[in-house]
Amino acid sequence: MARLGVPARVRDRPLWLIGVTLALLEFVIALFGGRFPLLSALVLCVSPGLALTPLLPAAARRSWGATLAAAPALGFAASSVLLVTVASLGVKLEGAPIRLALALLLGAALALPAEREPRPELTYEDAYAIAGLMGALFLGVLLESRVIGHTPVPGDDWAQYVMYADQIRIHGSLLINNPFWMFGQPFRQDPGVPAVFGSYLVMGGQPASVLMHGIWVFAVMAILSVFSLARSLWGGLAGVIAAVLWAVLPIAQDLLGWHGLANTAALALLPLVLLYMACLLRADESWGVEAIGLGLLMVALAAAHRLSFLVGVAIVGLTVVIALLFRERLMVIRRTAMAAGAALVICPGVAYDLITRSHRFGGTQGYKAYAATKVHLHLVVNDLTQTFAIVGLLAAAVAAVHLRRDRSVLPFLAALVAVVVLAYSWVVHFPLSYVRMAYYLPLAFVPLTAFALTRLSRWWLPALATVALAAAIMVPAWGQARDVRNFYDFANPTTLQGLDAVAARLRPGDVVVTDRCWSFLTEWLLQAQTLPALDPADILPKAEVAPARKARAILRGSARGRALAKQLGVRFLVVDPTCVSDSGRLARPPQLGTPLFVSSKLVIMRLDRPPS
Repeated sequence: MARLGVPARVRDRPLWLIGVTLALLEFVIALFGGRFPLLSALVLCVSPGLALTPLLPAAARRSWGATLAAAPALGFAASSVLLVTVASLGVKLEGAPIRLALALLLGAALALPAEREPRPELTYEDAYAIAGLMGALFLGVLLESRVIGHTPVPGDDWAQYVMYADQIRIHGSLLINNPFWMFGQPFRQDPGVPAVFGSYLVMGGQPASVLMHGIWVFAVMAILSVFSLARSLWGGLAGVIAAVLWAVLPIAQDLLGWHGLANTAALALLPLVLLYMACLLRADESWGVEAIGLGLLMVALAAAHRLSFLVGVAIVGLTVVIALLFRERLMVIRRTAMAAGAALVICPGVAYDLITRSHRFGGTQGYKAYAATKVHLHLVVNDLTQTFAIVGLLAAAVAAVHLRRDRSVLPFLAALVAVVVLAYSWVVHFPLSYVRMAYYLPLAFVPLTAFALTRLSRWWLPALATVALAAAIMVPAWGQARDVRNFYDFANPTTLQGLDAVAARLRPGDVVVTDRCWSFLTEWLLQAQTLPALDPADILPKAEVAPARKARAILRGSARGRALAKQLGVRFLVVDPTCVSDSGRLARPPQLGTPLFVSSKLVIMRLDRPPS
């Protein structure tokens, strides 16, 4: 490359060069009017991650497997923060500005020290670990395909992200109103994933409906991130164990079933946050540029999912507080301050978006609105499987014993404590969806299990134990995946016929009232004014409380509901007869209108004449 006149700084940054080459190829194709959707996706997530690998802790950069596995999540973090910041500056998210912003990001990454570009040898341990990672990805995709391997995917929430991304493509902005939701309420979603999705639609030129499968990208990304975490801290075998366990745990299937996209994206970022925190506690690990990486990830976490950001802050805060009891307390304080300073420099655009978004929401509800979401331990154990729940608790005990000798386990013990405390924070009247804390338990149990198993004396013992444990988890997970799919299978060929019947009869100004199960699907599939009867626990913005209350009154058919239906111009009621409330009770059938369509998952009532 020297003979070609390539500068030394570029020659010393091969991963940066690969990332830039991918971006330039996409830019040139777009310049000539072409579209390459897969390449656009790589440029949005993988290219920035490759370029920013010098931000990774040294423990990750010592392994090709750990480095490359961390690149997608790191790239998504950088792209999401960048795009939210660009939109916050008033720049439209159109093709040229998006590509220019990405080019500036890649150019800025070249300023990172060239000596921090990973240059490890590909050892046998790393090769075996990468092969094991491929096996874990196969298992993960196999199980995930049983839930989301069809079109349309199950659940209701995917439609809100498709709608938001489509509107971002149209308007080039993030702080916009949803034209079909509760008479023009602001979009409620956190901006990180929609900013990337909307930019992907602009760059790739595909229809918005393809984004229903976007959750798959983040589900796979989480397996990669967990592998990178354990591989960096405890070796190749630990990385494979963590990746396999994360891939087969059935608790993730419920998240895929109802399409918790933002939550899934945040779970791809949190393992890297834990990796940085483990390295922050190690005196033998460097810390300088790493502070920028941790700051970037925390800002990206806030942009991706505010509940996960709360969990992340709780984990980081508890880790630092406990670490102050160690002799290295001054080092911990200094390193934490550096990361906080980096986050403050990076966050203004994201902070502006989130603050503005919160003001548009009209505030949030009190804790009583989420009282129906209290954790039921038997359901959590069932989603983890009894076997893994027991193993995870034993692994936490093993880690606690090793804490004095190995500080790297502290963030995971802190994660376990933080998740449990937040799950029961209703005791102190702190408002959040308490049941969702179960999704964060694998962040503690999976790495701790990998750590505990690799403490066994002979290498084949943890390998054998992992195979047995994975088999014990996968057997119930295989059947549960089918059950999850069936439970959330709202939009299917039969129900789509019913909605087609509604679409054929819709007139301008018609309002459709739905239950909580068909809310987002109706607005996207019908592109009609939708008034959903959400339960209080479904609502984050306080501005949605009153419209949802009106919708519930209409479905009940009360005198007030009949008057509201006439006043608002409601012509159709769309409900799922199997839909349960946030308290787990089966909802009452609608008390207005005449049947237009009836099936096991969809009942449509028509209000042709104003109700008397």
